[in-house]
Amino acid sequence: MSLAASLVITATVATMLIALYGVAVRPNLVKKVLCLSLFSDMVNVLVIFLGYRDVKNSLPPVLTEYSSEGVTKLVERGVDPFPQALTITAIVIGLAVTVLMAYGVIHIQRKYGTVDVRKLAGWEE
Repeated sequence: MSLAASLVITATVATMLIALYGVAVRPNLVKKVLCLSLFSDMVNVLVIFLGYRDVKNSLPPVLTEYSSEGVTKLVERGVDPFPQALTITAIVIGLAVTVLMAYGVIHIQRKYGTVDVRKLAGWEE
């Protein structure tokens, strides 16, 4: 594995840990929603990185030549389209979930006047 790949994985995992820390420790619901969104984005980065191939002159996953040489070239240098398809689906679903969570936070703010979970649970008056 190259140094650049190691740096990408390390930075992604570090950002995921920071996002999990924000979800677990921060009492503000808006910050929790942002941290969950950041976490899901970092998972998408890792999934895309799974489809990366460290090959010189990599090819898109499209068969252009209908011959055995074309198939061999695609197998040797083509990137995996499955992580890309999973990621685009996860982005759309993640956006819908984030909008739903933001909608819930807005209604909690309107009803209770706060987005602090400690005040909502009655732990802090």
